[in-house]
Amino acid sequence: MKSGIRQAVELLTGRLRLALENIIQEHPDGITELRLRLRRYASAVFLGRDMYINSSGSLSESPDGGIICTEEDIEYAFKSAFSYSLHSYSRELSSGFITSSGGNRVGLCGTAVTALNKPGEVESVKYISSINIRIAHEITGFGLRLFERCLNGSLCGVIIVGPPASGKTTLLRDVARLLGDKARISLIDELDELSSSVKGIPSHDIGRLTDVFVGYPKHEGIRTAVRAMSPRAVIVDEIGTEEDLHSLEYALHSGVCLVSAVHGEGFKEASKKDCVKRLLELGAFKYAAELTDGYEYRIIRID
Repeated sequence: MKSGIRQAVELLTGRLRLALENIIQEHPDGITELRLRLRRYASAVFLGRDMYINSSGSLSESPDGGIICTEEDIEYAFKSAFSYSLHSYSRELSSGFITSSGGNRVGLCGTAVTALNKPGEVESVKYISSINIRIAHEITGFGLRLFERCLNGSLCGVIIVGPPASGKTTLLRDVARLLGDKARISLIDELDELSSSVKGIPSHDIGRLTDVFVGYPKHEGIRTAVRAMSPRAVIVDEIGTEEDLHSLEYALHSGVCLVSAVHGEGFKEASKKDCVKRLLELGAFKYAAELTDGYEYRIIRID
């Protein structure tokens, strides 16, 4: 397993950074989230449990001896995630998260600044009070079973379903690696979580024949990929909007195979969503991979 935990630690400062450096020496792979809350205890999600970060460099279920986050901790993590160039990432700031080095997603909580000429639309965020660093994981071989059963012969559509933090992106990335070594594919990476590209160069292995569209809104990236790169398959994460649906229909009618992921507690629930329901009616997916906690999944054949 390749984890972005070390890049995440670089977003921290002071005793919080020192504590995490000690913790990851003993537990390099078990942490999936780091949470900073202003003037409250810093915590981590470790093996699915919320744990406090102790000043002695350990994790504990008790806040006793825990590190309380200061304004400096929040400001340093916030500015580091945005490479000290907030004006260059205004879109990410308004959406409340950014993908940082190593593919980690840094989420923000604070006070919304709404646009004067567009009531209800968030323009920026100020007074940052909470930060959530979701650690990226690259698990080579995680998608092998799915690939061999569903994609190693003739290509067919696959939809990956799971709740947040269940491993959807990790599975999708490994499927891209495997499929991209076999066929010409386009990877639509709106949030730069799948490839973690830096100046056009992917940080993760996403396949030798894979073309990556970073930062494109999903619906635009899908259409551009079909028109410009003539892929045999398009891989895209977190579908769901009406715009996504129209672009996925366009790709499907162009003879392109779809490999997608969607939030849901299971395939039955996800299949009721308008976007997924319509794609199923069109026969876009032949198999579903249903993820559960603990990075496990089962494969379902769709009749």
